[in-house]
Amino acid sequence: MMNKILEDLKKLKDVYNETEEFVIGDDLKVKLKLLSSEEETEVHSYAMQYSGGLAYLFSIKRETVTRSIIALNNRDISEYIEELNDKGIVEKVQRHSWLRNNVTKGWSQILVDNVWNHYASLMSKAEAKITSGIKTEEVKKDASE
Repeated sequence: MMNKILEDLKKLKDVYNETEEFVIGDDLKVKLKLLSSEEETEVHSYAMQYSGGLAYLFSIKRETVTRSIIALNNRDISEYIEELNDKGIVEKVQRHSWLRNNVTKGWSQILVDNVWNHYASLMSKAEAKITSGIKTEEVKKDASE
């Protein structure tokens, strides 16, 4: 019985398989995924290094965008990327750190906001999918209440 319940609950994860692709400029195709709750928490933890206000908000947007990118120009980006560090040693770097240091670091806030809007659209689609899939039954009140 518990296995069946777990199987049913795992179906909810399918919502996180939603992705969106779009083109920036003339030739940069970007593919985004939804962040998990754990990744969203990591975004906020990362942004805590900023004192608040606009810097905090901008860092949340930039980090969300950085963590949601999973492919560029139809090339999937693996979870870990091997690169040479300053000492000439190959090390594995998480995708979001690599993207932050090599791709999104030089992006203007306008570009980050534009990609953020695509991420927000993806979230809206997932929310609509979840909402449309939830069926509720009206609970009849006891006549004695």
